[in-house]
Amino acid sequence: MNTMTFEKQTEQVVKALLYGFSFQRSQIVCQSPIVCQGPSAKPDECDAVVGSAASTFDPEAIAKKLRSIGDQYNEDLEVAVQMVIEESSKEKLKKFREMAESLSKSWRRQNPELEYETAFLAVAVKLSLSLLHSAPATFQEEPDLLTQAINGNPEVRGYIERQGGWENFGNRRNQP
Repeated sequence: MNTMTFEKQTEQVVKALLYGFSFQRSQIVCQSPIVCQGPSAKPDECDAVVGSAASTFDPEAIAKKLRSIGDQYNEDLEVAVQMVIEESSKEKLKKFREMAESLSKSWRRQNPELEYETAFLAVAVKLSLSLLHSAPATFQEEPDLLTQAINGNPEVRGYIERQGGWENFGNRRNQP
């Protein structure tokens, strides 16, 4: 069993998803020049520790599942990305959450069979990837937008925890 908190696991999943972290045994190897180089790089960004070797927590597999969920959302995100970029540092997270919430509700109205939590994750992942592509500086300024959006959404957190946590999220067969 993994002893990391939900928040720490979410952080590692998001790093694998957005920044191309490669998880090998008990260390993370950063593959992203966006995070590990440049004037805002933090020396410990690539030194996080993953759970024990016996853990079923696999951030890379979960990141792949999240990416596939995000790939289901095919709407144009240019306006939403611009709205997040234009916000002040203090308001970026709030705007990011608002955009993810609004877009996921709109998508659900068009697809009523879609679960709220899946829609929110898909939109938040796709919005993050679009932001990273369009404005990498946004993630240097606010690197935890997606992590905080997931951790701060009680419905999404509960959804993941009901599946047995992140460890089981990537293995659930009836997910899209």
